[in-house]
Amino acid sequence: MAIALWADPGAMVSSVLFPGRASRPCRIPAIQRQLRAPRTECMRQILYNMHFRSQTSPVVDHSDVVRTTGSATGCVVSTMIRPSGVQADLQPSDGDLAFFESELRVTGPAGFQEDGTITIGEDSEHLLRFSTVGEGHLTADVEPGMMAGTASWKVNGGEGQFAAARGFITSTFTINDTGERSDFHCGLIFLPE
Repeated sequence: MAIALWADPGAMVSSVLFPGRASRPCRIPAIQRQLRAPRTECMRQILYNMHFRSQTSPVVDHSDVVRTTGSATGCVVSTMIRPSGVQADLQPSDGDLAFFESELRVTGPAGFQEDGTITIGEDSEHLLRFSTVGEGHLTADVEPGMMAGTASWKVNGGEGQFAAARGFITSTFTINDTGERSDFHCGLIFLPE
């Protein structure tokens, strides 16, 4: 899917935040300043979901750093809204594996920063680099022996298909007391056409 990027960033922000008012200038100066550089190329979007199962381990001589390695298959996520509430189902799909490697640095009682790579396919030619936007958040003891966390990551380019990639990934995860990490990713990646 290709998207056209607006020549007038104010009109784009207005149309996204205030539907029906695209012809009026953006009234949010901070956003307007950030969007000043017009883009002339069309970008292709990739929206993906993956469920990584990983193992965490402390880094020797760094008590505040945890290394994670793991893998995921593709998956199909179904969310149903019913009178009884929300139900979700996640099923693996066919295809190659994706591999996840990161270092998570604890920055405070409930905060962290994380950076790493996601390699798509067993031949390892397609790689995304990411780093935390701001700070991630951890909550201990969501249930006995388990913590939960979440972070937003910025895509910092990569290799192969992702050489000029930009975008964002959200990570929502649990880590149990044996170091097993169950990590759900939702990514929105932009690639030049």
